[in-house]
Amino acid sequence: MLTALILAIWAYLAICDNLSPKLIMAARPLMAGTVAGILVGDVQMGMMIGGTLELMALGVYTYGGATIPDYLVGSILGTYFGKTMGFETGIALAIPAALLLTQVDVLQRFLNFVFVHAADRYAEKGDAAAFDRMMIFFSHTIWGLSRAIPVFLAVAFGEPLVKAVSSFFEANPWFNKGLKVTGGMLPALGFAMLLKILPVEQYPIFLLLGFVMFAYLKMPLVGIALAAVAIAVIYQQLKYGAKEA
Repeated sequence: MLTALILAIWAYLAICDNLSPKLIMAARPLMAGTVAGILVGDVQMGMMIGGTLELMALGVYTYGGATIPDYLVGSILGTYFGKTMGFETGIALAIPAALLLTQVDVLQRFLNFVFVHAADRYAEKGDAAAFDRMMIFFSHTIWGLSRAIPVFLAVAFGEPLVKAVSSFFEANPWFNKGLKVTGGMLPALGFAMLLKILPVEQYPIFLLLGFVMFAYLKMPLVGIALAAVAIAVIYQQLKYGAKEA
């Protein structure tokens, strides 16, 4: 119960951080999973789960208020269950959890309309204190509880589910092997989704250059990222001038 409460509080804080300040990008899967790993005592598992979901979530945002899989909750629950049952099982439970939370997201956005419209009325009256109360306290509370409650329930009362899933995996090793293959494909899918929305056809030379640096020169990812920043600045200088760059 204590672990469930702690993880629920982390989910609450993470989604509230995502609403505006984004001080530590807490709602990103990698951050959410890493902190969850610290809280449950398995940082490596948290980074593995969060990193895998981060690759799936690259380039996927709630543009125009669209609802997307809740990788925040998926990372937290995947880390918790992954610590108990292994990485493959953690990922297997994280993905459906992220998808299921899309329905909760729709519900909390619907409930928030009550406070948003109330805030509009207070704004028309010039009541700043009441406006802040509606938007910061009540609205943020709905957002926070929409993530905290599912996390608490899943961790506090999910042990029978975990045992059932564990028994199923032991009886069907082929299914566990399939999860490993799927888990290896997910990062590639995430990158494919990201490349789909990037202007790759317009700038294929940069994609080729990055591939050569990684595959043939064996350059670490940090080195590639720093080189990419330098190349981007040089490109901007040559095309638009120093001021724009």
